[in-house]
Amino acid sequence: MIPSRDNNHEHIRTVEQIVSGDKGGMIISPQIGLHEDVLALDYDSEYANLIVNHNISYETVWGEEAVNQQNEGLLPTIVERFLKRRLYFKRLLKELPKDSIEHVSCEQRVNSLKNILVCLYGSTGSLWNRYGNVLAFEEINRLSREVLIKTKDIVQQLGYEPVYADTDSVFIKRADSARDYSQVIYTLSKETGLSISIDYHYKFLVLLPLEADEKIVLKHYFGITFDNELVVRGIEIRRHDVPAFIKRFQTQLLYTLFDCKDSSEILTKGYENALLLVTQAIDTIMTGEGLDDKDLVISKLLRQDIQKYRSLFPHVSAAIQSRNYPLKGETIQYIYTDSKHNNPLCRVTPIEDTQSLPRYDKEKYKEMVLDAAETVLGFFGFDRTIYSNHKSNNGKRWYEELKEQRVRDIETETL
Repeated sequence: MIPSRDNNHEHIRTVEQIVSGDKGGMIISPQIGLHEDVLALDYDSEYANLIVNHNISYETVWGEEAVNQQNEGLLPTIVERFLKRRLYFKRLLKELPKDSIEHVSCEQRVNSLKNILVCLYGSTGSLWNRYGNVLAFEEINRLSREVLIKTKDIVQQLGYEPVYADTDSVFIKRADSARDYSQVIYTLSKETGLSISIDYHYKFLVLLPLEADEKIVLKHYFGITFDNELVVRGIEIRRHDVPAFIKRFQTQLLYTLFDCKDSSEILTKGYENALLLVTQAIDTIMTGEGLDDKDLVISKLLRQDIQKYRSLFPHVSAAIQSRNYPLKGETIQYIYTDSKHNNPLCRVTPIEDTQSLPRYDKEKYKEMVLDAAETVLGFFGFDRTIYSNHKSNNGKRWYEELKEQRVRDIETETL
C-alpha cells in the first residue's frame, strides 16, 4: 500500500516538458489605479474541487496518459471528507449571529479546514510526501489555469471587464450601473463546474503594482466595500512588524480618502482631507501628545539564535540588549531611539514588559508615517518632499529593510 522510498517522485522528462508543465497558478496583471464598483468573485475551495471532480491523485496521473476515471483515487477520497465538512460549516456560519461564541467557533473550523485542504494540495508533489507525484501537482495547476482563462472569456462575453485576477479569484466591473450579478455567477458555475461566490463588492478599489517577495508574488491593493469594510493586501496595515500607531494612522487615512460619493470626489475632497490627516499624524509624532506606551513598538521574530547572526539588525541589537536572553522563535519588541547612530547597538532600545515609552527617534517615525501615506496616496500624486527634504537610509523604506533582513536571515539558516 505504501510506496517504497525509491519510488519515482520526479519523472524523467525533457526540458521542454518540464518548462511546459512546471507552472503554478495564473495571474492576470492588475489595471493599476482607482476603480469604482468592482466585484470580486472567488471560487470556493477551487483546488480541492478540481481534485475531487477530476479524480486527481498520486496514482491516477502518470506521463502523457489521461487521468484514470474508473477508480476513485486516494487523494480525492481524503479531500472530499474535509471539503464537505468545510462547506457544511460555511453554510452554518451564515445562520449564526456574528457576535456569538458559536459563530467564532464555526469560523475557526472553517479556517482550519481550509488550511488542511491547502496542505493536501500543496504537498501533492512534495518530496517529503511518501505518495508524492509531481505530475499530479502540475495537473491541478494546469486545470486551475484553464478555469481562469475560461472565466476571463465568459465575463468579457457578458459585458464585464476583468481588472485583475489571481489563481482562483477575479475582479470585474462594467460601465453601466447594473447590480444584478446572478447571471455571471450562474454562468461561471455552470461552465466551469465549480462553486463561485461574491467575495467582496467594492465601492472603491485601488490596484497597485504587484510586489515580488522572495519567490512569490504578493497581492497589493486596498479598497472599501459598500458595507464600509476596508479590505487591504500587501500594505503596512497587514504587516506584523509595523507599529500600532502607523497601522491606526493608515486605517484612518483610508477611511478618510474613501469617504466620498464617487471617484472624482476622491481625487479632490478625499485627497485633500487625507493630506490634512498626514500633517496631524506628523504633529503627533513630533510632539508625542496622545501616544501610548506601545504605539511605537516594533515586533519582530528572532528566526535563529543570536550568536548565529552575522549582522546587527535592529531586532538583533535589541535582543542583545534584552535582560531576558531571548531565544530562537521568540518575538523581540523594540523602539528606534537613534537610527543614525554609528553603533548599531545604540540605534534601538528593547521594550521590556514593565518598561514605559522611552525617548524615541522622531525623524525615524516621521519617515514611517510618510511611507504609510505614500503607499496609500502615491497613485494620487502624493509628494513626501513637502514634509521631508530627505529620505532616510538611502531612500529605502524601513519595512523594505526588514524584508531584506528576513531574506538574509533565511540564507544564513540554510548555510
